[in-house]
Amino acid sequence: MTNRLARRRQRLRARQADRFARMADQVHVHNPFYRAKWRAAGFDSPPTLDDLAGLPFTTKDELAADQEANAPWGSNLTFPLDRYVRVHRTSGATGRPLRWLDTPASWQWFLDCWLVVYEGAGVTPGDRVFAAFGFGPFIGFWTAFEAAQQLGCLVQPGGGLSTEQRLRMMEDDGSTVLLSTPTYALRMLESAPRFGVDLAGGAVERTIHAGEPGAGVPAVKQQLSAGFGAEVFDHAGATEVGAWGTPCGVGERLHILEEEFIVEWFDRSTGKPLEPVDPAASEAAEPVLGELVLTNLGRIGSPVIRYRTGDVGRLRAAGCSCGRPTMYLDGGVLARADDMFIVRGVNVYPSAVDALVREAGGVVEYRATVRRRRQMVEVELEVEPEAGADSRNLRSRLRDLFEERLSLRVPVRIADAGSLRRYELKANRFRFLD
Repeated sequence: MTNRLARRRQRLRARQADRFARMADQVHVHNPFYRAKWRAAGFDSPPTLDDLAGLPFTTKDELAADQEANAPWGSNLTFPLDRYVRVHRTSGATGRPLRWLDTPASWQWFLDCWLVVYEGAGVTPGDRVFAAFGFGPFIGFWTAFEAAQQLGCLVQPGGGLSTEQRLRMMEDDGSTVLLSTPTYALRMLESAPRFGVDLAGGAVERTIHAGEPGAGVPAVKQQLSAGFGAEVFDHAGATEVGAWGTPCGVGERLHILEEEFIVEWFDRSTGKPLEPVDPAASEAAEPVLGELVLTNLGRIGSPVIRYRTGDVGRLRAAGCSCGRPTMYLDGGVLARADDMFIVRGVNVYPSAVDALVREAGGVVEYRATVRRRRQMVEVELEVEPEAGADSRNLRSRLRDLFEERLSLRVPVRIADAGSLRRYELKANRFRFLD
C-alpha cells in the first residue's frame, strides 16, 4: 500500500469512527432492538468503532422474529413512528419478507448511495434511464429511479408493462440506460428478435443490474454486453442494508462504499474473521470466499449493525487501479449463502449453475430440479436450446462443464421450445423437491 493510499485509508477510518459514534449515541438511547442486544453483550454505554468486533451479529432471521413479536414494524426503530415516511419489503426469496421503514433523512441517504453507483457507471444528466421493474413493495429500483431524477436524467418507468411493451418503449424513447435484474435483461435479449427490436443497434449505452448475483460473472456480462451493444455494470444492495456496492469500470470489480458502510469479512464455516486479499497477489491464487458483514452509517432510523448479508465473494484490500481507496469484491457478489445446497458433498450455488449454463452457450432458458433420492441430494437440469442449436452437442458440453468445474455428474434433459417458464430472478429457476 502506498503512503498516499494509507493516508486516505486513515482519514476514511477516522470519518467512520466519528459517524459510528454519533449513530451509536442515538441508537443506544432510543432504539429498543439494539439497546437490548448491546446490553445483553455487556455494553451499558454507547459502543465505539473500536468495540465493533465485540458487538453481536445481526441476522435476517432475528429481524423477522422481532417483527413477528412486535408486529408489524418490529422494535428496530430509533425514532417515533410519525418520523417515518417510506415503507418497503424485502423480496422474501430467502424467508419471511421484512418490512423496512425510512425517514426522509435515511431515504435521502439511500439515494445518495445510488448517486455514487451512477457516477461509477458513467451515467450523466443527459441520459434517459429506463427502469424495468414492477414498482411494488420490494424496494427494487425505487431508490435508483428517484436518484436518477435527482441526477437530472430523464427517467422512464417500465412498471406494469409486458416485455414487448418495455422493449418498444425503450426503442421509441431512445433509452440510454437500462435498470433491471440480469435475468430479466437476458429475457429481453431473447424476446427482442421476436418483436423486431434491434437492441444491439439501439440507443442503450449502459445496463446496470441488481437484485441477484450475475452481472459480474464474465459469461453473463459478455452475453449482456454483446446483446445490448452496451457497457454492463453490476451493483449490490439490499432493502434492509442500502446500496453498498458500486462499479468502477475496471473488470468485474465491485467496490464497497466504505464512506457509508463498515466492512467485515467472515468464513461462514468457522465464523472466524478473514483478511482481505492483497490486490497485488496473483490472480491465479486459490480464491478465498467469505461472507460480507456490513454496518450502515447513514440509516439511523432503522440501522443494521454487524449485519450478516449472506453475500459471498472474494474481498480484496484497497489498491484498485481505478484509484478509489476502498475495498472491493473481485468478480462482484458470487453467490447468496442462503441459496446454497449441497450435492454429494459439493457446495453448489445457483449463480454457479447459471454461470456454467451461460458459458456453455446456446441456451434460451433452463430449469434446475434439486431432489433427495435414497438419502442423496441430486440435481437435474432441463435446458431449452436456441433455435437451430445442436441439442446433442449442447447436452455434452453441459455435462462436461459440470463435471470439470464442480466435480458433479448432472443429468441434462433437452426441453421443447417455449416449454420452460421465463423468470425475472434466476433463483426462481430452481425447484427443491424432497
